Amino acid sequence: MANPPTFFKAISCPGPKQPWQTITVPLRAPKSTEVLVRVHASGICYGDHLVHDGTLPGIAYPRTPGHEVVGRVAAVGTALNALGPSARFRIGSLVGVGWYGGHCATCDACRRGDFGGCASQVITGATFDGGHAEYLYVSESAIVGIPEECLEQASYAELAPLLCAGATVYEALRTTPFSPGDLCLVQGIGGLGHLAIQYAVRLGLKVYAVSSGPTKAALAMSLGAHGYIDASAHGPSVIERVQAMGGAKVILCTTPSAEQTSALIPAVARDGVVTLVGVAMDGDVRINNGLMVMRRAMLRGWGCGTARETESCVQFSMLTDVKSMVQEFGFEDFVRAYDDTMHGKPQFRNVIVFP
Repeated sequence: MANPPTFFKAISCPGPKQPWQTITVPLRAPKSTEVLVRVHASGICYGDHLVHDGTLPGIAYPRTPGHEVVGRVAAVGTALNALGPSARFRIGSLVGVGWYGGHCATCDACRRGDFGGCASQVITGATFDGGHAEYLYVSESAIVGIPEECLEQASYAELAPLLCAGATVYEALRTTPFSPGDLCLVQGIGGLGHLAIQYAVRLGLKVYAVSSGPTKAALAMSLGAHGYIDASAHGPSVIERVQAMGGAKVILCTTPSAEQTSALIPAVARDGVVTLVGVAMDGDVRINNGLMVMRRAMLRGWGCGTARETESCVQFSMLTDVKSMVQEFGFEDFVRAYDDTMHGKPQFRNVIVFP
């Protein structure tokens, strides 16, 4: 790394529910299998709240959050440097880092190839410092390779949400059994939902967005949805309208609301699948087991995948022209960008950008 700085700036949470701090961190050489990433963009995810609020177990403070990171390789550890031309990337390579922070390769889950289920549970921005900083140290196994030509279609900031929001909903849909033309409900048109609508349409589903208020109909249609259901409208309920169409084979719940999710589950069709990707913060999701049994329906959760799965998401996004919609903030405006996200002000994704 040419002319490396001595220190770099980072956002730090000193403890649960404590005010954010801007700190300076000494820049060190990366360890044997570590990669030092110069951060260019870091998306703010609702998952950052789990770190700030202290609800995610296993966090040691102080901690720098951030797990939607796009940047360039600034340096690599000695073991990676020894690989020479056979290495996956070089100094200056465009890379990303998501929620998945690497794996041990020795536990039972890793030996079965389920790296996302690794017993070590290494999480970017939670068990180690994340991307809301000028630099990030991360395991090589967590690095998402991003083709350089992606920058011809998207900015650093527009790529960042694909590392968590995009990868989560893309994999949730890709792993759901369905046939082309099946009805899919996407609940919510926010950071996850606006990407989910685009992926579902491109995967061949008949997509209806579900949200509150008539003003969101035009937005849903602009994203490619085939229809929009206003959950707050008078007249037939959402369930009545969807069941009149035969029920939804695929329901993707992206909002952090147990109440809204519980209300939508009865819209599922026979042999349908309801997938939860939004983490409810207002209580437990309720289900009618009789309804689920009689319809042979499935309820499951889905989280962000591995580096390889995220690479697939990025490639699909570029191939099919999926666009993440973002609002950019400078590093000095982090607190405002975070607070806006936690209060639901941004329509899509707030992203911290670095020069």
